[in-house]
Amino acid sequence: MTDNVLRAGLVGCGSLAIRGPLPHLSLPDAQEKVRLVAVVDAVAERAQEAAARFQVPRWFTATEEMLDQVDLDLVIVLTPIPFHYSNAMAAITRGKHVYVQKAMTTTLAEADALLAAAERAGVKLAAAPGYELFPTTAQMREVVNSGAIGKVGVGFTYTLGFGHENESIRKGEGPLAAINPAWYYRAGAGPLPDVTVYSLQLATSILGSVRRVTALNNKLAPTRTWQGQTIEVEVEDNNLVLMEFASGALVTAVGSNSRGNRRTPWGGLALHGAEGVLNVLEVDGNSGYPTQFEVQGRNPSTHTTELTAQPYLRGEHLTLEEPHVYVDIMDLVDAIVENRAPRATGEQARHVVEIIEKARLAAQTGQTQTLVSVMPAHS
Repeated sequence: MTDNVLRAGLVGCGSLAIRGPLPHLSLPDAQEKVRLVAVVDAVAERAQEAAARFQVPRWFTATEEMLDQVDLDLVIVLTPIPFHYSNAMAAITRGKHVYVQKAMTTTLAEADALLAAAERAGVKLAAAPGYELFPTTAQMREVVNSGAIGKVGVGFTYTLGFGHENESIRKGEGPLAAINPAWYYRAGAGPLPDVTVYSLQLATSILGSVRRVTALNNKLAPTRTWQGQTIEVEVEDNNLVLMEFASGALVTAVGSNSRGNRRTPWGGLALHGAEGVLNVLEVDGNSGYPTQFEVQGRNPSTHTTELTAQPYLRGEHLTLEEPHVYVDIMDLVDAIVENRAPRATGEQARHVVEIIEKARLAAQTGQTQTLVSVMPAHS
């Protein structure tokens, strides 16, 4: 750290990094707290062009090479999901603080190993998506905990209609545009860890730990196409996950590449209690944050929160893509400086990883699965 400005290395210069974190972290207010001093990508041309475009001094094709040659305070891991664990572990074992994109890992065993390594090394581990960093999450949790809708019996949440090959950035040319989306359809990826993770994170933030899961899935599209190439789909593309929370609530999460509809907000949530309903009405399409919800019951109300209620989102940050990723990163930066725990916790990310892992096992075996991890307590 130099004059309280942290030095960061970013691993993975793909679609997410180019659309969101790199532009955000290039703005002056971000650079008052953290400076990117190196980027890594397995494709040398992509790493080199990302460094040039965003004025990052060094670029590498391997995380270990960066860690050997550059003095860093934290590492930001934005690779495809199957590579999160190896890159995060490499940084942690070198004593670096780490931010990992969602889903944090592909298995519970990997998540356990990361958390144990971070504790041994005395470093902070933050993992997406950080719903605790937006006010509506605490507001909805308070509604449920206050008993305003009675004991929650059932709930529903949906993430539909997503496919990485349709992202506009992938239709261009050059190393920072023509980025192959095939990883999304290979083992370790797919809708559950890449998009349903948002719904699972929000539901667990409000309701707490999941006790048991069962699931069904199917694959309707054995292949997909991108720029004339055929992509073999290795993972399920439609998932229905039924979760039994420790509270007794039963919540269905749908994660699917089928088309969504205008009546159901992407990543929204409806919780039905004995005396009322909590229903997310609007989800900001850029950040994924729920910005409006209603409470139906004896004392009906509607709650609306603007994105500017999140203190990191000001000025140009409101116009750039993936602002929630920037918020996650900046909270980790402040947590390092203030010596506190990050609010996007690795412990919650681990619980969500286990939900995904056990849902896939339940769908494969036809047997309900019991979880062993638990949610951290909310302060």
